[in-house]
Amino acid sequence: NSWNPELAEELGRALGEEAAANDVHVVLGPGLNIKRSPLCGRNFEYFSEDPYLAGKMAAAYVRGIQANGVAACPKHFAVNSQELRRMSMNSVLDERTMREIYLTGFEIAVKEGRAKTIMSSYNMVNGTYANENEHLLKDILRREWGFDGFVVTDWGADNDHTDGVKAGSNLLMPAPGADCAMRLLADLEAGKIDESVLDERLAELLGVVNSTHKAVKAAPKSFDVEAHHALARKCAAESIVLLDNDGVLPLSNLTR
Repeated sequence: NSWNPELAEELGRALGEEAAANDVHVVLGPGLNIKRSPLCGRNFEYFSEDPYLAGKMAAAYVRGIQANGVAACPKHFAVNSQELRRMSMNSVLDERTMREIYLTGFEIAVKEGRAKTIMSSYNMVNGTYANENEHLLKDILRREWGFDGFVVTDWGADNDHTDGVKAGSNLLMPAPGADCAMRLLADLEAGKIDESVLDERLAELLGVVNSTHKAVKAAPKSFDVEAHHALARKCAAESIVLLDNDGVLPLSNLTR
């Protein structure tokens, strides 16, 4: 809650430095879903109700993390603002609402932060799972915004692996397993997916794999722990939010 993108970038640099020192190639964040409901159990991970603020802060995080050569992974793409039935819910909305509220932050993170990876969300968007949504992953993310990295699923957010690959998803996590690979090969042989699509997804994935591997291999394997603790304290201090007590406390003042 600091509203300070310079501080966010400084924090990102520390996160990236720690990641590289610990042989971590991808930092699974920042999370920048819009805070639409106080019941969303992951609001503490996100930045704001405002898409512009969320995007600016996320882009700063991404720049900082990736300054160390590791990849940042903005999440969860997209229209993911609740935890209830998160793996089966359907977010229904028109194109203008989606773009103005739910996609603006991701657009800023991609265009200004140059994020190397993006994590797709569990939910459906207008009836199609986000990880199999070609409009999101190809039309908007890659063709309009110029994203050239790879798309990774949220953990277990893969429903039809072949459809996901065709739509622009590159990596299934936590692990694809033999069933997914066999199904993909069977669909390839059946003509349900073209080999050129697999080549395209692999090229997008391997570009990031190779660059991050090289950076992490060359990175120092230690960092100034106390300096990072001091930075964390600075971030906490600048993010303190004071609420005006306008007759609310003590609770005995409240009338039923």
